[in-house]
Amino acid sequence: MSKANLLSHRATVLRRAGAESIREVVFGVEDGVVQNATLIAGMVGASLSATVIVVAGVINAAAGVLSMSIGTYLSSKAERDVRLRAPAREGSITDPGPDDGTSPVRAATVMAAAYACGAVVPVLPFLSRTLSTWTALLATICLTLLTLFALGFGKAALSGQSRWRSGLEMLVLASVAGVLGYLIGVVGRAVFDVDF
Repeated sequence: MSKANLLSHRATVLRRAGAESIREVVFGVEDGVVQNATLIAGMVGASLSATVIVVAGVINAAAGVLSMSIGTYLSSKAERDVRLRAPAREGSITDPGPDDGTSPVRAATVMAAAYACGAVVPVLPFLSRTLSTWTALLATICLTLLTLFALGFGKAALSGQSRWRSGLEMLVLASVAGVLGYLIGVVGRAVFDVDF
């Protein structure tokens, strides 16, 4: 096989792998980054310390990786099983379709890795001993927005959609959760008179 053919074949394999995993990658990264950023924003709103924020962020990330990967495995397996066993109108087995080859284990692994990558982003600034809590929150917001925009931009690159529109859509929709998380923390602190 010539070098050009080999490169073309590798590009085709990578595109196919990307297309098969895009749902898990987008869902996992978006959910990981938004869920942890929202938790962290709420904890800053409640005036919790950076140490508590890091510990809670790591616990939340680990729990999310487990929950999302197990949920993806079970739902992918259920979807595959239903497609394979559902009777067609003629009484034969339904054609499982072109995406049936996606392994539930593979889908769960991709989801776990994607969620972990997303969930670690909001925690990173709080690992610095030199940043104040508010500066770390500002850095978290910037990293989160950048990650969300890049995720939307990359998704559109694979799907052939408008990259800027997709990046902004991901950024805006997911940002609402962060703002609400912060406000819940502020209200929770006031209502329960929490002081740490």
